[in-house]
Amino acid sequence: MKITIIADNREKSSGVPNLLFDKGVDVKMNQLSVGDYIIEDEIIIERKTCEDFVLSIITGHLFNQCSRLRKTGKLPLIIVEGNPFKTAHNIKSEAIKGALLSVSLSWQIPIIRSSGKEDTVELMITASKQQFDPPVFIRRSGKKPKRAQKQQHYFVQSMPGIGPELAQRLLTHFNTIEKIIVADVKSLQKVEGIGKIKAVKLHEFFRMRK
Repeated sequence: MKITIIADNREKSSGVPNLLFDKGVDVKMNQLSVGDYIIEDEIIIERKTCEDFVLSIITGHLFNQCSRLRKTGKLPLIIVEGNPFKTAHNIKSEAIKGALLSVSLSWQIPIIRSSGKEDTVELMITASKQQFDPPVFIRRSGKKPKRAQKQQHYFVQSMPGIGPELAQRLLTHFNTIEKIIVADVKSLQKVEGIGKIKAVKLHEFFRMRK
């Protein structure tokens, strides 16, 4: 299995591309308009040191980057190297916590902290391997492209009370998101792990008025 990662030209000085290369990764340097790394054309990563991350909060640049990452249509991820609560910048911890929550909840972009460049490299390699061999709960039979499967799974698990495993059971049982949406309460209860209360909540969720 040969891992391919595209790295932005500006990342060359960080040493991360060389570390990836030393690990056997096929690294292609390119000028990226958004993000710092693209894994298998599916995951886009913004890598920041803790100092850069906090500075992007202060300047407001962070949320602009989140918007641009989202518009790529790829799976976005932000990796922060170091502790953002211990930097040279004069900023309250509440502001950092607020930004972390906003990115994770409002923008729905995961933020993972790494201990340093070597740890960042290991995270990217792990993410690459999961693209080739996704966890059991997002595997499906059939010929549907893996990316479409993941997008469906991500959508279903965002429903109230539905985690990764239940999302997979729903998709396996109903086959399409449309069938999940139009299902009645009794049909939803046929899925293992969905009782009457959860089924009612799901059913009402799709029929809520503004």
